[in-house]
Amino acid sequence: MNYLVRGKFVVTMAVDGSPGVIRNGAVAVSGRDIVEVGRYQDLKTSYATATGVGSSRHWVIPGFVNAHQHGKGLTDFQLGGRDDCFEISRFAAAEPRAGLDPYLDLLYACKTMIEAGITTCLHYNSSRSPETYDADVDERLRAYRVAGMRVSFGLDVRDRNHIVYGDDQFLASLPPALREQAVERHGRSRTAAPDDYFRTARRLADSMDADRDRARLFLTPAGPQWCTEDLLRAIRREASERGLGIQIHVLETKYQRSYFLREYGRSAVQWLAGLDFLAPDVSLAHGVWLNREDTRTTTAKGAAVVHNPSSNLRLRSGIAPLTEFHAAGVRLGMGLDSSPFNDRPDMFQEMRLAANLQRIPGAGPGLVPLDAIFRAATASGTDVLGWGAHCGTLEPGKRADLVLVDSQPIAEPYLARHQTPVDAMIYRGGAGAVDTVMVDGEILYRGGKHVRLDEKALLKEIKQKITPASPGKARGLDARLAGRVRDFLESGEEYPVDPFYKFNDAG
Repeated sequence: MNYLVRGKFVVTMAVDGSPGVIRNGAVAVSGRDIVEVGRYQDLKTSYATATGVGSSRHWVIPGFVNAHQHGKGLTDFQLGGRDDCFEISRFAAAEPRAGLDPYLDLLYACKTMIEAGITTCLHYNSSRSPETYDADVDERLRAYRVAGMRVSFGLDVRDRNHIVYGDDQFLASLPPALREQAVERHGRSRTAAPDDYFRTARRLADSMDADRDRARLFLTPAGPQWCTEDLLRAIRREASERGLGIQIHVLETKYQRSYFLREYGRSAVQWLAGLDFLAPDVSLAHGVWLNREDTRTTTAKGAAVVHNPSSNLRLRSGIAPLTEFHAAGVRLGMGLDSSPFNDRPDMFQEMRLAANLQRIPGAGPGLVPLDAIFRAATASGTDVLGWGAHCGTLEPGKRADLVLVDSQPIAEPYLARHQTPVDAMIYRGGAGAVDTVMVDGEILYRGGKHVRLDEKALLKEIKQKITPASPGKARGLDARLAGRVRDFLESGEEYPVDPFYKFNDAG
């Protein structure tokens, strides 16, 4: 199919350091590919037979990239959970998603991401059990194929600290009966064992065709506090030998920081660097508690950081030092982490939150430009997820992954001419302004309606199949464990913190 995609502004992101905005522009698409980008008046004659999409009311942008998320369609809140400190939140949630079909849940997640203009994502798989590991992975990959999104699919694994950082010490502190119950319910990994994990990774790596399936494989170890040195070294070797990407949670919380200082005498980033784990194919999710040495190391190794401001606030993790990352030249992506601020995917809002959280009091310089934040949510995100050569910018030779934004709710009744579309979208945009979504030259969403997905049928099936959670004994056990975990974590907080962000003087 050939399209001529028109907009009052075409934000190409094709020029380093600037958004590359074409006023009254158009993008010519042939099959999967962008073949020409320029002024609409110049292109409409050359592509007279192409199907017209968009109008002078629309703005054309590259698709958003959700560079870290877990594929949760129904949110934890919808299923009965409440926000809390990250380490406690698992004990405050309702019974896990066992009654929710993984295929339907992920298909619903894709539906909501597409509606928000997200064309590419990192799927950080969240396993239910070793017994269902392979079946869940296959069903979730099927959901991405059905939805049509572009995905870097990450296989999760962990082999230590299944309850809290320092399981042996924590369990030793519990009364015998409670210790036995804790081990029975939480004392083993929900992921595949390492040997099974690598067999699954090799099976998928051999069968995946990124061009056909719009999918590539990532290895996503849960985090250095959850993975032994031997497991991380094996993942590093596997990724290098097979050309796979890696994403890993790193220093999301202050308790993870304390654990590494206590156990290893250095930060998690320095520990990973000592394993020769960090490289340009690695992205660190969150990175809230990276210090300046960690930031310099991350830049020197070519690794990236995926910023998740909503999740970091909701789970009381903190505010990542975005200005420090930018100043050090860290490669950046943006993610929603399946915990967006309003419990629905909205990359406009996520960019706006990232922009405003860096505004510490005072008139000093050093803020991250809005163009750079927009780039993290688009072109830089595709680079972080291994798709940079294929998409992420609107230029000839790239795949046609793009979004049409209805400018009316952003620009009406008046917008000063000197305000750029990128700035306007970050200040005033919202997911509701997304009109059309195209991936690989295929329209997935247009005029507020899905093309591939039957939204009504999907919602009906989810409502029929979801099983309400019952409180049961497990909830009582988790409530008792939550208090014990909280005390254990606080007792290990012996390292003073000099935060990047200082908002007032409590003295």
